[in-house]
Amino acid sequence: MSERKSRTDPSAEEQLILLSTGTASQRRARTPQADALAEVVDWPRVAELLRSRRLLPLLGPRLADLAHRCGSDEFASAVTQAMDSGRRQGAFLQLIEAHVRSALEAASVACTSLKGPRLSEALYGELGRRPSSDIDLLVAQEQLHDAVEVVRALGYEAPLDHVDDDGLPLLHFALIHANGELPPVELHWRIHWYERSFARERLLAPTGKRGDEWRPAPIDELTAMLLLHARDGFINLRLATDIGAWWDTHGANLKVGALDAVIQAYPAFDQVLSVAVRVAERSVGLPAGQLTERRPHLGARGRIALQLADPYPRTNEAQLYADMSLIDGLLAPPGSFRAFVKRQVMPPQAVIRQHTPNVQGRRVSTTFGYGVRVLGRYGLAMARLLRVPQTVRSG
Repeated sequence: MSERKSRTDPSAEEQLILLSTGTASQRRARTPQADALAEVVDWPRVAELLRSRRLLPLLGPRLADLAHRCGSDEFASAVTQAMDSGRRQGAFLQLIEAHVRSALEAASVACTSLKGPRLSEALYGELGRRPSSDIDLLVAQEQLHDAVEVVRALGYEAPLDHVDDDGLPLLHFALIHANGELPPVELHWRIHWYERSFARERLLAPTGKRGDEWRPAPIDELTAMLLLHARDGFINLRLATDIGAWWDTHGANLKVGALDAVIQAYPAFDQVLSVAVRVAERSVGLPAGQLTERRPHLGARGRIALQLADPYPRTNEAQLYADMSLIDGLLAPPGSFRAFVKRQVMPPQAVIRQHTPNVQGRRVSTTFGYGVRVLGRYGLAMARLLRVPQTVRSG
């Protein structure tokens, strides 16, 4: 770490939160650091930071003993309240998800749960640890529109997502309940921009298997988590924590180099998984050497993406989304540049109106104008990297 204090350095509270996201072995190794930080942090501030990122029930239990030893029983009380709320929300989501899934299966639409209460139970042993606000289900692309009609029959409105010429949305259709009484439902046909078959072949329950009784192979679960983390620009600490918790639960059962077989089967994942593994190694202690026996040369694009990966970015919302989309472009597989430009730089007008109705007080009226702004923010991101020593960013 550079001796020069950088404006990008996380605060003591943020450092403590980051330490709590790691695998069990990483947290044990960094106990002295956590103990030292626990003595100087503002515990109400820690609670507020966790709450603002929906991390209080997830990471709070890992920090409660430290807070108690430092005389902050209020922190433990806040964690207890958050977990109680998470359990109630998780039970409600689980009930509605079972109802939706049953309706889909009754219509012969195969589906599998993504994230949500099921993942919370699998990784953390209880519903309340990983709060969710919607229901994510994976279906086959040829059944996607049938699935929409099934869910609409349950009182949901038609999705407003833009569709391409093939009739498919970028990732999913989002359906909102007409009366707002039930949580939103997102029907996915894939989980990442760079794939059209991985989710169906590796994550979707096979014919004859109920989606709530079947689980993908361990390495496919981990691959999905790494892809989701990359898709979110490596800023989602919940996903990072999930990766660490997954390793604690299943890592010992994986063969050395298990990820290499996935990359061989899906070459488009080469760059994104190579970077995602290194990010997870740096942030949560995922042992990359056990997952892959190859340490590929990332090249300039991969190294820049690795530098941009920052769990506590110091940017405004517009710049944050630009950074995330720049990471997408840097990790995109060969031959997908046009798709990236259409997705991130010059999307259709419907997408611009839906996601950015107002930029700096003015409506973006043209795709070209939107693209110019995005490219300008890419320039700001690159300039920021030049100003921050790599030793500071890589830690």
